[in-house]
Amino acid sequence: MKKIFLSACLWDANDKSEKFSRCYDEKWALKLYRMWHRNLTIPHRFVLFTDRQRKLPEEITQIVRPNLGKNEYGDCVVLFKIEEPMIFTGLDTLIVGNCDKFARWCFEADKIALPKHPNEDFSINGVVLKPQGHTEIFEEWRGENDMDWMRKWPHDRIDNLWPDRVVSYKKAVRDPRLFMLARIIYFHGQPKMHNLSHIELVRQNWR
Repeated sequence: MKKIFLSACLWDANDKSEKFSRCYDEKWALKLYRMWHRNLTIPHRFVLFTDRQRKLPEEITQIVRPNLGKNEYGDCVVLFKIEEPMIFTGLDTLIVGNCDKFARWCFEADKIALPKHPNEDFSINGVVLKPQGHTEIFEEWRGENDMDWMRKWPHDRIDNLWPDRVVSYKKAVRDPRLFMLARIIYFHGQPKMHNLSHIELVRQNWR
C-alpha cells in the first residue's frame, strides 16, 4: 500500500530567528508526530529535517543538515528533496481530525497545493500538499524566501479543494465555527499552542 510522507523542520534558534519561532524543540516535533499518527489511517512516515541529531523515537526519521536554518525560513524548501507524496507542515500546527483525504489527494494530483492567506489573495505555505516528484522546486532554489518561492510554482488552493478544512488559527478566532470544521489548524506569528492551554481544542490535541 502507498505510504504518505509527513515532514517538518526543526533547527536551533539563531540570530535570524524571529521571536515567535524561538520556542521550538523536540517536544514540538514529537507532538506533531503523535497528532498525525492519531489522525491518519493511511500508512505514513514522519520525516524531520533538523540541524543536529535529536533525542526522538526511532519512528521519527531524522534527516540531519548541519546548516539548516542558517538561510532563515527559506530552508524549509529542503522538504522538496523528498520525491514521494508528502504533506509538510510547520511545527506550529494542530492536527484535529482525520486527514486521509489530503493524503489520498497527494497520491493522485499533479501539482502542489497551498492554503490562501487568511487576509490577502495570495498563497502561503503553512501547509503544503505535494504529490510524487516536484524535486525541481528544491533543485532550482537559490536561497529565496520559502513562501515567495513556493507560490511561484503551479499550485492548487487547498481552500478551494476543501473549504474550511485547513484553516489559519487567526481566521478561526474570527469565525469560531471553523474550529469545528477544520482538520488542520496552522499557526503563524503569535500566539502559538503553548500560549493557549486554556483552550480545550488545544489541550485535547496538542499532546
